[in-house]
Amino acid sequence: MCPDAVRPNGQATEPTLREIDRLVEELATLSRSSLPPHEFYGEFLRRVLAGLAAAGGAVWARQDSGELRIAYQLAPAGGSEPGTWERHASWAARALDSGTGIAVPPRGASSGDAGDANPTDWLLLFSPWNADGESAGVVEVFQRAGASPSLERGYLRFLQVAGELLADYERSCQLRELRRRAAHWSELDEFCQRVHGRLELTATAYTAANEARRILDCDRVSVLVRRGARQQLVAISGLDAFDRRSNSVRCVESLTAATATLGEALWYPQPQEERPQQLAESLEAYLDECHARGLAILPLRGDGSPGASPGPGAVGALVVERFYAPLDEPLRKTALALCPHVALAVQNALELERLPLGRLLRRLRGVVELARGRRLAAAALIGLAVAALVALLILVPADFTVEARGELQPCDTRDIFAPDEGVVRELRVASGQQVAADQVLLVLRKPELDLEFKRVGGELQTARQKLAAVETEQLQNRREDEGQRRRATELTAQQEELRAVIASLESQYAILQRQQAELEIRSPLAGELLTWSAEQLLASRPVVRGQVLLTVADLSGPWGLELRIPDRRLWHVLQARRQTSDPLAVSFSLATNPGQVLSGTLDRVGQRTEMAETEGAVVLATARIDPAEMPELVPGAGVVARVHCGRRAIGYVWLHDLIDAVRSWFLF
Repeated sequence: MCPDAVRPNGQATEPTLREIDRLVEELATLSRSSLPPHEFYGEFLRRVLAGLAAAGGAVWARQDSGELRIAYQLAPAGGSEPGTWERHASWAARALDSGTGIAVPPRGASSGDAGDANPTDWLLLFSPWNADGESAGVVEVFQRAGASPSLERGYLRFLQVAGELLADYERSCQLRELRRRAAHWSELDEFCQRVHGRLELTATAYTAANEARRILDCDRVSVLVRRGARQQLVAISGLDAFDRRSNSVRCVESLTAATATLGEALWYPQPQEERPQQLAESLEAYLDECHARGLAILPLRGDGSPGASPGPGAVGALVVERFYAPLDEPLRKTALALCPHVALAVQNALELERLPLGRLLRRLRGVVELARGRRLAAAALIGLAVAALVALLILVPADFTVEARGELQPCDTRDIFAPDEGVVRELRVASGQQVAADQVLLVLRKPELDLEFKRVGGELQTARQKLAAVETEQLQNRREDEGQRRRATELTAQQEELRAVIASLESQYAILQRQQAELEIRSPLAGELLTWSAEQLLASRPVVRGQVLLTVADLSGPWGLELRIPDRRLWHVLQARRQTSDPLAVSFSLATNPGQVLSGTLDRVGQRTEMAETEGAVVLATARIDPAEMPELVPGAGVVARVHCGRRAIGYVWLHDLIDAVRSWFLF
């Protein structure tokens, strides 16, 4: 019902205008509501269609990519013919680009383009609407055919007014979204200030857990810290203390460790997600223990990136739980936004905790605060104590040693390798047995070699029999006629050929005999067999070339220490060796007798760095010892040794790791 619908009958003019005003007021009231967009578009379109007595319509909205898509539609009762919605999109785009409404007549065209024809029986009206001076969308209406041009213009003017009210709703939505974001960033800023306000690990973790629970509006938030390969629970929101041996704590630590191996965040429930068996079992055990309906385990990466792979940069994990409802999408986004700040705060606390004398530095900060509180006498006394301690650290000398780990080994130790592939046929010695030099220890069997040995032996025997037969026939041949002389010549040729074949086979046979003799593995020296349970280890076992089979050592000969010196401390050892011509003293303790300290001298130091599985980069070294001083000689016994590198200030002896770290910070 628009003004142009009124005809010369004056009695209908005023009621029609009042109806239009009422409809516009309803649309204005609707535009000020806080309905979600989908519901608003539906109510808006129903009122517009009712006001125009139209059969159907649609609301087109422009996406961020610039493409127009239908936000809501009410198709007419008869529907639209297949393949026409693409044309609707092009007409809506044309109206949006031109900034004015267009009317597409039924069974006709809005322009001279024949491909732009309207194949439906409806009059299609398109009116664009703008938001903040930019084209935002188009309102489309399916109107019955037969309207006059002035009535069509009235329809478009009414749609233009409705589009302005639609733009008011969009501006209200944008304003609400901006307010929500401002409140969110205000909460996030307050969260950052509180979580970075402390440097102690436990206090930081509890602040992060409690503040995250408040912002996320969830039931529980926990903070875990990575300790080597383990995940240790540090703080639980709402709890001052917890039992670390409880089943729930063990389950959440086990589940977080399993998630760390997966390399990504864990969300539960997560539809259509296949989890590894170990992770699924840990998740099921934890859910049985805590009965959470929504769970998220978000890795805390030290570089501040939100919950992705918890590889070497992960410092821990943030666990978010809801017991009465699953995790919704706003909570997920907010949790991912909090993760970088929690990770950075936890990483700073961990670095301060790992810093040498970290507790002393925190106490010194307390001293500064004490001085600020005008307790100058106490502060001065503490300052004098600190100065005396510093003088003590600088002036008092002490023995400087470098720790190294290793094993006790006899100097003459040999590993025996498999010379070729095969199967152990016979083991002639037992573990701990004394063996002589060149004694056969075990015999290998190689089926291929046995088969070749039999083949060559059979061919050699056959060739020899053929040669004997040829020689016998040659002796019996009298050579009286031409045929016998020809036969004698043939026999002579056969005889030479067989001799050549026999010589080749004998050479092959000799080579096979040498190869078979090599399968008898002999001891390279006189000593004792160190391989434990050699009978069970090697009986009828297949081996490959280069595999270590046995180990023999001369336990009555000299013994020594095989040490691994950390490469970061090798400089101290090399400097001490350059300052003296005598071998450096080594004191050590055996794992088999930890209560006794023994002594030796450093013999050799390697020229290159090796990588040890548990100790990282090390340099190999050996030390001489006196076997007579050993309480017992056990090959391979663990050793903790200290290489004596002279005398230094006691402060340097205690704090040389920190001093070296500070040097690295200043130089690099």
